[in-house]
Amino acid sequence: MSNISSNSLFHFTPKREYLISILQQTFVPRYCYEEIKLGDELERAGFESAIPMVCFCDISLSQMANHIKMYGGYGLGMTKEWGIRKKLNPIIYVNPNSNISESVSQMAENIYQALDKHCSEITKNISDEYMNLSNFLKPYDGDFKRGNKIHKNVRFYNEREWRYVPKIEFDSEIKSNLTKKEFSNPTILENENNKLFEYRLRFKPSDIKYIFVESEKEIHPMMEELRNIKSRFSRKEIDVLTSKIITTEQIKEDF
Repeated sequence: MSNISSNSLFHFTPKREYLISILQQTFVPRYCYEEIKLGDELERAGFESAIPMVCFCDISLSQMANHIKMYGGYGLGMTKEWGIRKKLNPIIYVNPNSNISESVSQMAENIYQALDKHCSEITKNISDEYMNLSNFLKPYDGDFKRGNKIHKNVRFYNEREWRYVPKIEFDSEIKSNLTKKEFSNPTILENENNKLFEYRLRFKPSDIKYIFVESEKEIHPMMEELRNIKSRFSRKEIDVLTSKIITTEQIKEDF
């Protein structure tokens, strides 16, 4: 009987150079656009913004094929112990027709009204914590845009997402969220993404369980890339990491 969840947390990306960058620099958060619908009849029907994050899925390898198809065939499988140690958390999937939606909507309205009337240290702290919590919300289902391609009616709940979102203070020069307009401007987006380097999510070679490439012909080039990352890994660590390379072709065929 296969497990629904995994003992690993997986992060996939569409290009090998992105994977190599992660191995060189560790995980650097990037702003990702999210739209949360809370219900048309509520005082605040929803909200949208770009959130700085690194995302992982908690899916067994036997159920991974569709996820790889949508997010890319390169990635890392990290130990779940590492994720827990780094304070990652499963996100909350929101059904618009639910009590949770009503609570989130009312909380947001109360906080915005409080800030308008009296912006004190207390109200700023409450706003900070509300934003930290709301950054872990995601629709139960909806459309997903990846590059120029739109995937319709995706059930995000099936991804069992765990998320890392850096805690950014209310008055920090680094933005805790970007507006849709800011996110849509490539210059602003690149500039803001570059500021997130200090919040990178670090790992050691022993935290890695799998390194994924798309095909068997890419295994040897990936081994060479690992040997070139001398600033982060010792020769012994590189030897161990090369043994953890697996292809996403294997996952589709054998799991």
